[in-house]
Amino acid sequence: MRYHLPVLALLSALVVAAAARAVVPGAAGPEIVVGENDAAWRPLFAALAGQGGVHSTFSENRWFSVKKTPVVLHGELRHSATRGLSLRYTQPEEQLMVVDDKGLLLRNAEGRTRTMTADPRAPRIDAALLPVLRFDLPALLQLFTLHAARDGEDWRLDFRPRTPELARHLSVIAVEGTGERVRRLEFRRSAKQRVEVLIEETQTGVAFSAEEEKRYFR
Repeated sequence: MRYHLPVLALLSALVVAAAARAVVPGAAGPEIVVGENDAAWRPLFAALAGQGGVHSTFSENRWFSVKKTPVVLHGELRHSATRGLSLRYTQPEEQLMVVDDKGLLLRNAEGRTRTMTADPRAPRIDAALLPVLRFDLPALLQLFTLHAARDGEDWRLDFRPRTPELARHLSVIAVEGTGERVRRLEFRRSAKQRVEVLIEETQTGVAFSAEEEKRYFR
């Protein structure tokens, strides 16, 4: 029984349409502190959080320290404010990963399922993905310090773990976009171990049917 490691997707967000422009701020910006310099960023978070259900196609590149070239995966991303995150990998093999408030669910092509319960006392990286995808700023600031940079319509958000539990699994989650659209996410554990998610075609404001919820969520 084989399962892809639940490394993001993250996060994933992970979560809106790929933009045509390719230039974003190349380095992390200053730290965002509530009550000091967060006002300019709140409209972006509110717009991203209010996009409703999301259905995207994506490519995922996984770099490992023992390989010079990344492992490439393709799939579909679905995000629901109430049902959580669903990643359906289609290549190189069929695999479903669901991250929600209950924890993590993995299902392979034969229908065999494995679950891991969420633990609020020691959240894993998969649990940290939910507030990232929801662009829930108060929840994010409990788990991460936030650094933000902007160049015109292009922006970059860097989330650095506050807790030792999360810091053992990653050093930063970077989210890049243009306007109100996310187009790239990066989960970095070290200089040689990281996951890059490139968001491709995307629909927002999606109302998933009962059949889709049963098939792609928990």
